[in-house]
Formats: sequence, C-alpha cells, structure tokens
Amino acid sequence: MKISILTPDLSHNCLGRAYLLADILQRHYEVEIIGPIFGDGIWEPLANSDILYKSVPGKILPLFALQIPRLLKKITGDVIYVSKPCFLSYDIGLVKKWVSKKPLVLDIDDWEVGFSLYGREKRKSLNRLRKARSHLGALKGFCLHPEKSYWSLALNERLAKFADQVTVSNTFLKERFGGTIVWHARDTARFDPDKFNKKAIREKYGIAESAKVAMFSGTPRPHKGIEDLVTALRQIPDALLVIVGVSESKYCRELVSRAKKGLGSKRVRAFGLQPFSTIPQFLAMSDIIVIPQRKNYATVGQVPAKVFDAMAMAKPIIATNVSDLSEIVSGSGWIVEPEEPNELARAIGYVLDHPEEAKERGRKARMRCEDKYSYDAMEEVVLKVFKPYE
Repeated sequence: MKISILTPDLSHNCLGRAYLLADILQRHYEVEIIGPIFGDGIWEPLANSDILYKSVPGKILPLFALQIPRLLKKITGDVIYVSKPCFLSYDIGLVKKWVSKKPLVLDIDDWEVGFSLYGREKRKSLNRLRKARSHLGALKGFCLHPEKSYWSLALNERLAKFADQVTVSNTFLKERFGGTIVWHARDTARFDPDKFNKKAIREKYGIAESAKVAMFSGTPRPHKGIEDLVTALRQIPDALLVIVGVSESKYCRELVSRAKKGLGSKRVRAFGLQPFSTIPQFLAMSDIIVIPQRKNYATVGQVPAKVFDAMAMAKPIIATNVSDLSEIVSGSGWIVEPEEPNELARAIGYVLDHPEEAKERGRKARMRCEDKYSYDAMEEVVLKVFKPYE
C-alpha cells in the first residue's frame, strides 16, 4: 500500500510533522510527501532525508489555483494522509478524496486557530502606532494569503468531520477533534546518548568541558518563552546559554542580540538550523534542556517536539506547566509555572548543582521515551489507523 502525505509547505518547519509520520509509516508502506515550496527549497533540516518529496511552486492564492491540478496529479497513494487542516493541504486532499474515492486521514498537530487568536491578542497590547502597523500587516497578509486567515482556519476546523479518521498530537486536540493521539515520536536508535562523546563534541564546537550548558533547541518563536530563560539565567552567572535552531528571521536576530546584551556575549552561543541527523550531537553537549513555553492560545494546543529529543538523549529537562508537558516528563524532569523566570532560575540552579540526580532523571526520561514516545511505540498506534485500508 502507498500513502501520500500532504503538507501545506515543504520549505518550512511544518514539514517536520509530515516527515515524522512518513518516517514511521515507511517501515511498512511506500510513502511520499507532497506540497508546495514557498521558500528556497525543501526545509533545510530535512532536505537530505530519504523520503520522496513531490513539489509544486508556491504562489499567492489567486496564482496558486493554477498549481492545484498539478498538485492533485502528484497524489498517487492508495490513502491520503493530510498534515494540518489548512487549505494548501487539507482542502486539496478533500478534493482528491472526493474525485478519486480514496480514504483520507487528517493529522492535526497544532491548534491553527489558536495561533491566529494569539496574533490578535498580541496586537491588543501594542501602542496605537504599532497596533496600526500590525493591523496593516495583518490586512496585507490576508490579501496575499487568505488561506492563513482566522476564517479560513476556522472553516477547515469544521471540515475536519469529512476525514475518514483523525490523528492528533496531544490531549487538547483530542478533546477538540477526537481521533487517535500520535505523539511527536523519536527514533531512539538514532537518538542514543551512548553514541555521542560529550567532551569531544564540546571541543568540536568550542565549548569548555567545565561549562554548565543550559540549552534551548527548536524553532525560536515569541510564545516559546526564550526571553524568560534569558531572564532566569541572569541569576545563574556561571551558566552558558546555547540556542540551537536560530534562523535568519528578524525575531531570531533580535533575540540573540538581546540575550547577549542581557547575559554578556561570552555566555551566549547561537547555532543555526541543523539537519535532523545532527540534533543528537548538539543535545549531547548540554547539561540541561529547558523548554520554557508560555501559556497562551498558541501553546495550549501544542507540544514541543524537542521535549522528545531531549528525553531520548537522556537529558534532564525543565519544562513549563503548559499543554501535556507535565504528564510527558512526569517523574523524569522538573516542571515550573510558565512566565515565572525566578522559579525557572531556581530550578535550573538546582539541577546544575545536583548532577547525579539530574543524570538519574535523564535516565528515567529515556526509559519513558522508549516506552511511550518512541517510533516503536507509535508504530503500533499508526498501524492500527491504516490497517483498515490495506
């Protein structure tokens, strides 16, 4: 059986979820990932993966209509698996489903409407001038990409009922849409701490063996609370902040600049987007992984995939009490309240001062990941979803 996975954009980080699903499914089925490219090519961290990508050029919506027939022809699977309830993936998938009579499974890994509501909330806190600029930017965005608007996303939520089955990435989404939870699993054979030499990797990247490294790994965004981590580390003068996944965006540039200003340039190391294959070695050189999610519309329906990276690599984790994080790291990490830098600082300080306890929690984290959040664990779940279509 062949499965066609549709993603709304092959050139940005939304590809990560589609790739994860494909990587698990290709253990048993033939798999392809299909979608438009709006950037310079396939998203850099996954550009060299062994998954078959099929693409069409990304265009603004009126022009993109010309690409839809080409996109539909590229969907050759016996089953359609759509990543995200968005126009550029789900609506295309529904058309193919109705024309070809093929079954369609919808995967929802983020609350897309929540991201739109989060943008609205952010605009409310701006002064008049900045609010006016933000509204103009939102209007421009709507004109160029109406498929990303609140109304388009809300409509596609309602269309979710037309999928034959639904998979989701967390309990918030399950309560909202039903379906089967498929966590952001990790291949624990690839993410194996025994394969990486912490001392050698630190030497490779110019980080002292004695440094106390607090790491954030992922795609930096305002709702991910990295600013709170910077504030917390001001209280821990001997800690080094390492950020992995920094892009060339304005936000990332400003974030790194503020971090260096607040902590001192010698206490901040920033690394760009990394291929998935190199993420384990970056995690290996850390002493602690911090996931400082803020609590808002953007995060209540999201579980950061990087928590599973850290667990697989047996790293001690401090995460905020947002979404399912407290349950995921239960007994194998530390949970603090979101947007509380002082509480976060105390937790980081404690973990760095108790390395043996941190090591033991990291060991438990890997065991928990192998049992609940590994490819092997999720493979059984996913196969049950697709078994009826064989």
